[in-house]
Amino acid sequence: MPVIQLDRVNRFLLCKQHLAPQTRGDDVLSVVQDICALHATGAPNPYLSLWSRLRRFQRQQLDTELYQTRRLVRRMCMRATVHIIPSAHLPVFFQATRQRLERRFQRDMSRALVWAGICGEGEQAQTLEGLQQRIVTAVAARGSATMAELGESVPELKARFEYAPGKAYGGQFSIGTRLISGLCVRGLLVRARPRGSWRSNLHQYALLPSWLPDVDLNATTPDVAQAELVRWYLDALGPATFEDIAWWSGFTKRETKKALSSLSGELVEVEIEGLPGDHLMLAVDQQRLEALERSSEPNVNLLPSLDPYIMGYRDRRRFLDPEHYDQVFDRAGNPFATVWTNGSIVGVWQQREHIMELLVWDDAQQDALHAEAERLGRFLWASQPNQPPGPTAIQAVIRPYPPGMYVRNPFALTER
Repeated sequence: MPVIQLDRVNRFLLCKQHLAPQTRGDDVLSVVQDICALHATGAPNPYLSLWSRLRRFQRQQLDTELYQTRRLVRRMCMRATVHIIPSAHLPVFFQATRQRLERRFQRDMSRALVWAGICGEGEQAQTLEGLQQRIVTAVAARGSATMAELGESVPELKARFEYAPGKAYGGQFSIGTRLISGLCVRGLLVRARPRGSWRSNLHQYALLPSWLPDVDLNATTPDVAQAELVRWYLDALGPATFEDIAWWSGFTKRETKKALSSLSGELVEVEIEGLPGDHLMLAVDQQRLEALERSSEPNVNLLPSLDPYIMGYRDRRRFLDPEHYDQVFDRAGNPFATVWTNGSIVGVWQQREHIMELLVWDDAQQDALHAEAERLGRFLWASQPNQPPGPTAIQAVIRPYPPGMYVRNPFALTER
């Protein structure tokens, strides 16, 4: 089995993810296709992920693809997380993840309808079907509608219930939040243009067949779709372990094995120096990886939380020393916005008006980090509403991340 240096793997993936300066793209759709999918749970995140991967990116470029050409679309898929994906690939993402998402939706809604007092035990299926029909009718009448607007036609959407009390992911939720997401899972609705700025998660919802009339959700089967999704994952993020693939996709071990079996003729196993386990990659990529030339130019990146690269693996030791894990990930396992040099995480960042603050434990590329922080700060400042055009003075402040510290908010440090 070939043994490949970790540094070479990380440089290779920076190129595949369009995160190396020489590999940044010019077209939003092409970049999203190359990296498989964009995390879109937080409204600003996909814009910042694309800013790091495209030359001269403007946020209107993503809006155009989402709401005008509609070559991109938001969809809940892997691990019940909202992503932005190519609309032409929607049948694959839909069929590959639908079964598990549908089971989760049915289970959660059966409980929630009773907890919220909308129906009694044994009445959930009939109640859910009736609500679904009324929502679809209301959206069809309006063309598109927000959750609040749908609540005017279907008052039950305003009912609230408590989910997973005491858990980090629990809290008070409205029936509408879960039900509308479930109708998106079923392929009946789609997240359309948000109300407000590019930082808003207040989406309108439209009928998917009207929004994307040329997309046939049944153009593939679940088995074929799962194999295709694993191929796209390895094309974007391989080499990766079996555990990485199963975690990222949300597939069961059996589904992951079946998908990999159908791709066996296209895959090779490699060992990455310093990392445990065997890693899989597409055979066509192996020679490209081994032939990759070392660059003397510093490669720095400022990535948003939930960037698709950092969220591509269950085991993050390939680019993060375990001793710094609690300085990057919160208790729910979600990363803060991260600072990278040459393919490794070296800190976290935040914007505060004209200030870009970086907390790092390795400032070997401080000049390059300053320049990148000021560049991102100008983008963020110019993207705020009611800001005058023209250059703005942005100050980059780089401070050492104190050793032995961890926090929920890295910029309000608390001793371990």
